[in-house]
Amino acid sequence: MKKLFTLSALGLTILLAGCSQNKATSSSEESATSAQSQIQAKEGTITYLGQDYTLKFPTTKIVTASFESMEDAAALSVEPLGGVTVGGEMPDYLKGKLGDKMVNIGDKFGPNVEAVAALQPDLILGSTKFDKDVTNNLSKIAPTINVSHKSDDWTNNLSLMGTVSGKDELAKKLITDYQNDLESFKKDKSDLADKKILIVRIREGELCIYGPDFYYNPMLYKDLGFQIPSEVSAIKGQTTISKEQLAKIDTDIILVQFMPSENKSFPNALNDLKEDAIWNSIPAVSSKQVFYNIVDGGYQGGTYLSKEVMLKALNENKIG
Repeated sequence: MKKLFTLSALGLTILLAGCSQNKATSSSEESATSAQSQIQAKEGTITYLGQDYTLKFPTTKIVTASFESMEDAAALSVEPLGGVTVGGEMPDYLKGKLGDKMVNIGDKFGPNVEAVAALQPDLILGSTKFDKDVTNNLSKIAPTINVSHKSDDWTNNLSLMGTVSGKDELAKKLITDYQNDLESFKKDKSDLADKKILIVRIREGELCIYGPDFYYNPMLYKDLGFQIPSEVSAIKGQTTISKEQLAKIDTDIILVQFMPSENKSFPNALNDLKEDAIWNSIPAVSSKQVFYNIVDGGYQGGTYLSKEVMLKALNENKIG
């Protein structure tokens, strides 16, 4: 894939377009951290997904206002000044992975502007899920880049975090590592390529499924080569589905993800589903090819961290 750097007359311009061959040394994280501490931030321009942003980088003064950026920070051992939560709580899977000084800046759908401003960041990494008002308010505090929530953008997202934090070589290494792990999985489990798979997420007590470009679906259907049910192909984004509708989808394997903080009013939703007669009549369920929380229900699905965890889980479970 492409190399990332070009220089302009006014400063450093970086084009984030993917990854290049791995040049990271075996010391990886510790070396990157040491090198980072010796780098002085300079004002320059970053181009991310076709848009230019002027900011000082590399920097340690980063606020991660989206879970996509928080997962990338965790993957690169970046310790943000602040991060978002779900229902006021940090998801278990991220606890202890973002340093012990990170400040809670509020809910993932609308960070507290005053809390963010108090941290005096050099950069805010938001979300493409933000509305214009949220983005405008954050941009008044510091340069704000809304990180894509589309899974296909995961390499650009990880490269962005690598560049702004001074860990671009480690980001390249992780991208290469995933691609190598992916090829090993496909070689070892080539019989899975003919299987249809469906991932379901329970949110606010409802069953949700996703279109081909969201959540774990690009990994399942593009990276791993599972067959995609025709009903999934027609979905744009996320949609809710009844058990009756879901029972009509022809699939060999079902993955179910549930996180308590997303179902506070429906704490028994997962157990209720397991006891439901319609659910248990689905062939994939009755043949025990349904897997509950194969990974922590909080993972965003379209990040390096999410993908590596899922790949490991698929390897360890008797899928198919």
